[in-house]
Amino acid sequence: MDVELEELIAEADNSNWAGEPSRRLADGIEAQIVAPLSSRLTVALGRDEAAQLARTIAWERCRELAVRRPEAGVSWGYLANLVRWRLIDVLRAEVTRRQRHPLTDRLPEREAPQVLPLGPCLERIALELDRVGLPASAARRFIRVAADGPPFYRSAIVNRLRLAGALRSQAEGFVWLVRGGAANRSALARLATGESPTEVFKDPVVRRWVLAAAGLDLSFSGGDTGLLRRRAARWELARTA
Repeated sequence: MDVELEELIAEADNSNWAGEPSRRLADGIEAQIVAPLSSRLTVALGRDEAAQLARTIAWERCRELAVRRPEAGVSWGYLANLVRWRLIDVLRAEVTRRQRHPLTDRLPEREAPQVLPLGPCLERIALELDRVGLPASAARRFIRVAADGPPFYRSAIVNRLRLAGALRSQAEGFVWLVRGGAANRSALARLATGESPTEVFKDPVVRRWVLAAAGLDLSFSGGDTGLLRRRAARWELARTA
């Protein structure tokens, strides 16, 4: 299995991260990293958020390992440790945030809801979507659909969202918010690594993802980073004029 991870990373990197080799690596991440996540993390962060964060972190680390590989090589255990440490950092940050507010430091016991909470970072994205006009219930539903895989490559997530009733532009917006791309980290990944929500959501590119996911930018289709940033700035200027 140790050799398999190195082979999967090398295969994806040599193909310039083409669809099929990337899918095989994503499947390996799902089986070796996401499925064995500890119950402590999934309960504390929320099942969907813990799983999606694990996928995002593992994928980013695989991209980094393709460029800078340790002399001792890489293994599934090595990658699982990297992911676990990052998730524990996220959990510590969330615990610290709650401890600043004594009323939320100790929550009353209650029965587990039928639908598990998304977790703090995905809930923050749902809140932002609600603020611009997409009902929070719809935002949460689409976020769950996006996270309900595998597979987790872009086209598969878009197809699931379209089947759930999202417009093409909405689906693309949700993909960028929770998955990101090679040039732009997702809003989820940025929130998970400690960036403030204010900083994340005032970014013109992220702002356009939010508006697209809310159904307010029907022309959105993703694209080149620089072009997307210029279009986002123009679109926001026209919207507020």
